[in-house]
Amino acid sequence: MSASSSQPEGGGALSPASGLMSSGLMPSGLLRPPGARAEAEFRARCIHCGKCAEACPYGSIRMAAGRMAGFLGQVRNTPYIHAKSIPCWLCMKCPPVCPSGALRPVRDMARADMGMAVLLKNRCHNWVGTVLCRTCYDKCPLRGTAMVLEGGDIPAVADACVGCGVCEHVCPVDAIVVRPDAGRRTASNMDEVAGRRTASNMDEVAERRTASNMDEDAERRTASDVDEDAGRRTASNMDDVAGRRTATGKADVADATPGRGGNPA
Repeated sequence: MSASSSQPEGGGALSPASGLMSSGLMPSGLLRPPGARAEAEFRARCIHCGKCAEACPYGSIRMAAGRMAGFLGQVRNTPYIHAKSIPCWLCMKCPPVCPSGALRPVRDMARADMGMAVLLKNRCHNWVGTVLCRTCYDKCPLRGTAMVLEGGDIPAVADACVGCGVCEHVCPVDAIVVRPDAGRRTASNMDEVAGRRTASNMDEVAERRTASNMDEDAERRTASDVDEDAGRRTASNMDDVAGRRTATGKADVADATPGRGGNPA
């Protein structure tokens, strides 16, 4: 049976967490679409309209429907993603269409903030020691930041993981599962980090400008000093030349005066 057809109707939403259950990492809640706020706030804001599911071109977003499936209260008819069947490919088309703000209007896939992938080392080919496998790394939409290679060989989940579930979907031995944790990196924290980076950049730019201004000012001062020194030298030379000419002229006049110098009276 293919991965896409392995989900039971209705209640299959909880099946991707089976690996987490056995590993003691069972999360609370469902894997929400990109930009979802923390679970409690998400449920309070979601109006069950299904617009996010309609906007998804891959059919990744489903609506949790049916009392028989165990979806009750605020969970019922809310959007979720069954990553093992169809992961989120981070096209980011759903957040902008949410009318209630349950999904933050983010467009950057690095800020999808859906959850965190968990690697089950007791199943992973690389840790069991049977074969070198990089399927999760190769398929990760944020390869190199969310999924990295430890020692240049072994795939590992980094903190930049947004929980899209692509790695869970492609893993051949079900060694990766996504723990839903929407909003774990809050907008406030990300803005704070962005603010620190901006302040740092501004300081760096200010330092560069200051250094540049100092260099420019030094150059102007040097040029001014050179010009001033040249002016002084020119004036001095002119005075010196004028003095010599005056002295020579006086001597010539004295020599030409009858009865003085070498001229006969």
